[in-house]
Amino acid sequence: MKRSLFLYEVETYKEPLIDLYETADNLIFKIEIPGIDIRNISLKVYEDLLIIEGLWVTERDPSVQERYKYLCMERNIKTVRRVVKIPIPVNTVAGTAFYENGVVTIKFPKLRDKLIRIKIEQR
Repeated sequence: MKRSLFLYEVETYKEPLIDLYETADNLIFKIEIPGIDIRNISLKVYEDLLIIEGLWVTERDPSVQERYKYLCMERNIKTVRRVVKIPIPVNTVAGTAFYENGVVTIKFPKLRDKLIRIKIEQR
């Protein structure tokens, strides 16, 4: 198992491609997944890891099969999995995601204060 700042390799691929940046209030992931049905995309958070999984399923066109003989068929079924370390403290429960033009954008609000005060009660 190899750890680094951006990529946490646990049987993971180099796809999908990811951009990661932050604003004053959010940590934002942009994940390139063109041509995949949104129902076949899974986003999960486990501790400080973002897990992206997807399944491309290309339907075979029967009219093409009748007229042509396939010599290569790489666009059949392909799975992708990427596990990325979330590099700063964020509120993963309040995260949001949307899909547009083949890109999934995930926004996590940054945690403002990591310091948690614990009240002491007298007994």
